[in-house]
Amino acid sequence: MNIFLKSNIQDIAQKEHAYFSQKHHADVALTQAKRQCKLLMGKPEVLLGISALGAYKGAVDAKPKAKRNQAMMALGRTALMSLFQ
Repeated sequence: MNIFLKSNIQDIAQKEHAYFSQKHHADVALTQAKRQCKLLMGKPEVLLGISALGAYKGAVDAKPKAKRNQAMMALGRTALMSLFQ
């Protein structure tokens, strides 16, 4: 009985170690993904692309003033969020 109990305890310890290791790797991957998204949204090319897309939508829409205002708000919100994070 003692041999089986000892092997079961070792098995549980190995599984706990594997679980915490996997949890740590998932947390690291999530942190890296968040950091890469923040860096991507802070690039001038991305902000310029967002504003260009908004300008294009505003130019081809029936209500260009409303779309232009919406695009400017999206650009401003993106810029502020990239500054504060």
